Amino acid sequence: MRASFADAALARYAGRFVWLDLNFDKESNQAFVERHGVQWTPTLLVLDPADERVTAQHNGGVTVDELREFLERGERGMHTAPTTEADVAQRRGDELAGKGRFADAAVEYRNALAAAPSAWAGRARTVDALTSGLLLAGEEQSCAEEAIRFVPTAARDRTFARVVRTGLSCANTDESAPWARGARKTLEPLAAEAVAFKDVLRNDHFELLQNLIISAQLRGDPAAARRWGDRWLTEIDGSRPRNDDERSALDIARLDAVLLLDEPERALPALAASEKAMPRNYTASMRYAEAALHARHFDDAVAASKRGLALVDGPMGRTRLLWIQAEAWVGKGQRQAARGVLDEAMASARTIPSQNTRDHYLRRLQATSQDIERL
Repeated sequence: MRASFADAALARYAGRFVWLDLNFDKESNQAFVERHGVQWTPTLLVLDPADERVTAQHNGGVTVDELREFLERGERGMHTAPTTEADVAQRRGDELAGKGRFADAAVEYRNALAAAPSAWAGRARTVDALTSGLLLAGEEQSCAEEAIRFVPTAARDRTFARVVRTGLSCANTDESAPWARGARKTLEPLAAEAVAFKDVLRNDHFELLQNLIISAQLRGDPAAARRWGDRWLTEIDGSRPRNDDERSALDIARLDAVLLLDEPERALPALAASEKAMPRNYTASMRYAEAALHARHFDDAVAASKRGLALVDGPMGRTRLLWIQAEAWVGKGQRQAARGVLDEAMASARTIPSQNTRDHYLRRLQATSQDIERL
């Protein structure tokens, strides 16, 4: 995403916007993150400096052309009142999403779609915002249904790929429910189609592959899952990062892929190289620690966790590193060490401002606590 903001095509916006890049997990940023309900990275916001009102909101990456449209929309939201019922509802949806009220935002996005004429220019973007908002609101069935409703008449473009990806991700949250099985049957071939699109952002492309693996696993087709996984890892290994941001993004995808395939050993050499290349980046240590944990290299996992903890600057990163270390001590059969580290992780998790994120980590830590009791 930083590469998009540095593009020369955005130079004309320099005097019209103040660029602010916030670390999602840094403690000094937590009040802002909580105030705007940020649950997804990257999240893009245009804020009115007078009152911090959100005039445009987007979850996920964007191309340079999409970023230009996003900035123009945000600027219009500050200076121009919407003139149609659909535009009014869409803007209310963006404001609510910018406060983290995704279920309420979904109501407004649906109102916008209901009021809009068939040729409304904002339709695809609104469906994109609606499905991602429903995912964040935990309304997975509605998310998948909205994606399916959108695709028959949608242009085969980047937005189509994002909506299909989000819809399939929602369908993949439930293994056996009839609605989920039916949604996967419709969305999986569309995701396979979207993987071939040339103009899709790499992150969206990788998430399509990730969800195709999960969908194949859920329908009991390990061969298909293996094909998608091998393709994903081949593409990751064939990508040459231009900077540390790209290296981190590739490593996140690499770790996701090997854990889905249950082959963590495949990632260890590349993750070790990244930790060496980014010695001040705690997330590099964290990714290596997690891969080492799953590969049952418990001593390496403990050591990498400690290296990351010396650098970490936020409660989520600290909690995750401590959790990995506690799990590694469990793997080594060291009950006392595991309990001590887990208590630290619990204390750290309770300081995470986002309730959803806090609850997620506390559930994982409780499961580890039960593992410790069984030692």
